[in-house]
Amino acid sequence: MRTDSGHDPLAIDREGVRTTAISLAVWLTITLAAVLLLLQFGEPLSNLFV
Repeated sequence: MRTDSGHDPLAIDREGVRTTAISLAVWLTITLAAVLLLLQFGEPLSNLFV
């Protein structure tokens, strides 16, 4: 079995870190938007269900 394949472990790790960072940023943005919407419109929304 050959051990000198063309794969660079550092490049693979960097791509994984980049994907994780983008996913975290998207998740935080959605969470922040949901919190802000609930703070802004929480009272009228709760009146719909009560």
